Amino acid sequence: MTEAERINALLDLVDGNRTQDVQNSAQLVVLGLAERFGKAGRLRPTNAGWNVMGQRGRQFRAEYG
Repeated sequence: MTEAERINALLDLVDGNRTQDVQNSAQLVVLGLAERFGKAGRLRPTNAGWNVMGQRGRQFRAEYG
């Protein structure tokens, strides 16, 4: 799994408009970039996952000044 694939898989987790690839999501858990939570076993990024996404995973914020 390349870095770009990891970032896309992480973005799939946090963006409701994107569909998850089950295989890539499972790999994120193995890599420690995502964790399962709740009774349904949904996935969310770990701190390491958020760090991998960096600025790409953050919403656009207009900077003034």
